[in-house]
Parts: sequence; structure tokens; C-alpha cells
Amino acid sequence: MMLIHLVRQRVRMAWNRVSRGPRRALRVVGVLVAVLFTAGFVILAGLNAGGLVDRVTRNDPLAAGQSLPVLLVGVTVLTLITSLSSAFHHLFLAGDLELLLAAPVPARGLFGLKVLEIWRDSLHVLLFQAAALYAFGQALHFPVSYYARALFVGALLTLAASALGASLTLVLARMRFGESILGLSRLLAILLLLPVGVLGVPALGFGRNRVPSLLSPADVNAVTDQLKSIGPPPAWAPTTWAAHLLLGDEAAGLSLALLVVTAATLFVGAQLAFGTIFRASWGRVRFSASSGSARRLKWRLPAIVADKGPVLAIVQKDWRTLIRDPRWRTGAIISLVALGLPAMLLFAGDPLARAGHITRFWFGMLPVPYLAFLIGSQQGAATLAYEGRNLALLRAAPVGLTRILWAKVLGGLALVVLVTWAATLSLGFRHNGEPLETGAALLAATWLAVGATLAAVAGAALTADFEGDNPQRRVGCLGTIVTSVLSIVFFVSNTGLFVWWVVRAVLTVPRPLLGFMPFIDWALPAVALGAVGAIMLAWRIGMQRLATWEAS
Repeated sequence: MMLIHLVRQRVRMAWNRVSRGPRRALRVVGVLVAVLFTAGFVILAGLNAGGLVDRVTRNDPLAAGQSLPVLLVGVTVLTLITSLSSAFHHLFLAGDLELLLAAPVPARGLFGLKVLEIWRDSLHVLLFQAAALYAFGQALHFPVSYYARALFVGALLTLAASALGASLTLVLARMRFGESILGLSRLLAILLLLPVGVLGVPALGFGRNRVPSLLSPADVNAVTDQLKSIGPPPAWAPTTWAAHLLLGDEAAGLSLALLVVTAATLFVGAQLAFGTIFRASWGRVRFSASSGSARRLKWRLPAIVADKGPVLAIVQKDWRTLIRDPRWRTGAIISLVALGLPAMLLFAGDPLARAGHITRFWFGMLPVPYLAFLIGSQQGAATLAYEGRNLALLRAAPVGLTRILWAKVLGGLALVVLVTWAATLSLGFRHNGEPLETGAALLAATWLAVGATLAAVAGAALTADFEGDNPQRRVGCLGTIVTSVLSIVFFVSNTGLFVWWVVRAVLTVPRPLLGFMPFIDWALPAVALGAVGAIMLAWRIGMQRLATWEAS
């Protein structure tokens, strides 16, 4: 069967990259870090969800039974929404897609491979579901047969949701506003994952003898009342059939038959839709110009000829690559809306209305370092990560590697500076800042933006896997941790230094710190310079790695 052959090929390629490819030790460390932080986090979240069910069971066993359909609905919806963004990459932008289309691969085998790849990208949701169902069975003391049924039901529901997500992505790709809808789906996925993130905090505790610290007994009672107020789930819903099968009640046999028939019908329909509209949708995404391209012509970057320097030419090339990629556009917008905008709204008020003007102004600037850290660490290395295997071609050009990396920094710095300056000016106007104060705040924001972008590019140069087909995942979990550590050290030391200078210049130093003032005056600048030195050391080591990088 072609699907089995394609899956075996994918497994063999992944194994060869880890066991025989270059930088094997770094790949192994990256995989272990990803398993430790990602898988451990979501599994812990699932176990904490089971601990919440255990507390609800103590209040009302019937209400605990109502939580199973709610859990299945939540996991299925989260898998569906998550699959929309990953399906866009696998269906239209995968690196080997042209090869698969040119090969004698039947549409059925190609569709099955893409659904499995989309399903694999929802691994964090699958692990959460498995841990939550396991903890649910432990809380209600279900027999061993429940866990086998839970594996079957969880795999069936999530696979069906991935197939449905692939079909919806094919349809959205042919719509005028389909790209905006896909971006909205990513935002919804982040919002739906927020409860998972809360449950995954280790300090919340898990197990049958510990209650999440953020959930008081009154909160547990409220959850119990909410579950009882939902009422019985609709009998026609597949998640209701799955709940009957898991509980093993009198409707389990009929529910199993309905689940299998519905899933088979969904897969057949999705496969027919794939064979009918895939090539047209793929051609529209890859080769058709946007309907508004002519209207946006005047907003394009001006043409840069060779005599203006290779650095500016690389910057222009990188920005055109990023702007044309819907994955980057939606990711940047989601970072601003889901993570940056709440911080701005939090400080939009005036919590220190009774304080002096200078205190209110600089306290209101606190979101700026956060935004510089957030956007810099997430988007600063995008220009380097998107290079991929083309790095070998770029390195062969008559341009030094130092100039290439500085071009990558400038390309990533543009967005970071734009966001931090916009936030600084808006907060400065909101707090009636003087021109000198606003100028000093802009200077500090620029310095923080430069540090964030340098840390991001250095982290990507140290750890990026340029052979991955998805540019948004080339930095990887290990690279994200390295970048975050460099950025945190830089931001804590430099923000602390700025705060200390503000306190020394315009505010009153607290009395307990008067005796330590000479030491702090020297220690904070030394730590800030040490953070800059750490980034430059990482930059140097990363540049040496890029100079010897070879595609496997």
C-alpha cells in the first residue's frame, strides 16, 4: 500500500537525520529538550485536569460524568482548529510537495500522508487528551478495558478532526478571505490553549491529594454547578457516542458502530474532496497573484540595485520572502494581538494617578521592554530561519558571513523597532510625556530592540535546523530556550540598569539602598555589559557554526 510506503519513508528519513546526519548530538539534545518541556508540560496539564475531575467527583459524581463529553468536545475542537494552520503548510508549502505531485503517488496515498502529518503536528493536544483521559479513569476507578477504549476513541476523534481540517483548508484556500480565516484559527487555537497552559503550571499541583492552588473550593463548586447546568449532551453528537463507548454503558455497542461509520464516511468524503479540488487550490496558493496586488503596488519596497550594497539587497529579499508567506504574517499578528495587546491594555490606565508625573511616565513604559523581548525573541530570527538550505548558496556568494548576519539582523530589527517605537510613542502621549522624556524612552526602546534581535539571531545561528521543511520550526525548542536565556539575561540586566538610572536621576533612592549605592552603580553596568558580551560570544560561535554548515 502506497500510504504505508510513504509513512515508512518518512520514519526512515527522520531516523537517518538523527542517527546519521551531521550534528547528531545537537539533534538528540534538541529532541530531548522538546520532549522534556513540551510533552511534560501538556501531560502535566492533562493530569491536573484529571485532578480537577477528582474534586468534582467528591462534590457530585453525576456532574463528574458530564465532564467527559465536555473534555472530548474540547479536545476535538482544539485539534480541528490547530489542524487548520498546520494543514496549510503540509498541503501547499511543504518542501517535498512538488516531488510527491510529480511522482506516481495516487491521490488516496498522498491524502492519507498529509492527514497523518497534520495529526502528528497536534501531538501536544493528543498528549493532553491521553493524560486527561487517564486521570479521568483513575479518578472514577474505571477498569483496565477503559484505557484501551480511550486510546481508540482519542485516536479516532483526532484523526477525523485532522481530516476535516484538511478539507476545510482546501476550501478556504480558494476563498477570497480564506487566509484571514486561517489566521483567525491560529488566534483561536492560542486562546483555547490558555486553559491548558494554566493547568500545566507545575505550581498548580496534580494528583488526587492536591488541588490546583488557583482553584478554591468555591471555584470547584462553580465548576460542578456549571457542568450540571450544561445538561445531557446531544444524542447525535459523535463526542456523545464516544463518551458512551468510554463509559461502557448499554449504548456502547451502538455508539461504536455509529462512530466507525461516521468516521469512515468523513474520511471518504474528505478524500473525494482532496482529489477534486486539491490541485486547483495548490495552484492558486503557489502561483496565483493576490487580487489586491495591483492596488498595493505603490506600497512595495523600492527596487535595490547592486550598487547600493549586498546588505540592503539581502534585507529586501528577506522582507519580500516574509511578507509573501501567510504563516509569518499570521504568526506576527497573533503575537501582537494575543500577547502584546493585553500588556498595552493593562497599562493603558493610570494606576499611579496620585504619583508624580515622572513616576507615572516611566511606570507606564513597562510594556515596552516586554514587547521588545516578545517580538524580538519570536520574530527576530525569522529572516535567518527562513533561509533554510539556501544558506549554502548565500554563503557561496562573494559576501562575508558577517555582513550576511548583519543583514539578517537588520531584516528582523525592522519589525521589532516598529512595534517598540509605536508602543513607546502611544504610551508617551497617553502619559503626557515631555519631548526629552519621550526621546530617552525611544533611545532605551531602540537599545532593547537591538539586543533582542541580536540574541534571536545568535540563538538561531547556534541551533537552527536549516533542513526542516517548515521555516517556523527550524529554530526548534532548544533554539527557543537558548534565545530566551540570552534575551532574559540581557533584558533583566539592562532594564534594571535603566530603572536604576531613572531612580538616581529623578526619584528618591529608597533608604535601604543608600549604603549599597556605590556597589550598585558599578555592579549593574558590569552585569549589563556581561549580558552584551554573552550575546556577542554566542554570535561568534554561531557564525563559526554557519561557516562550517553543510546540508546532509
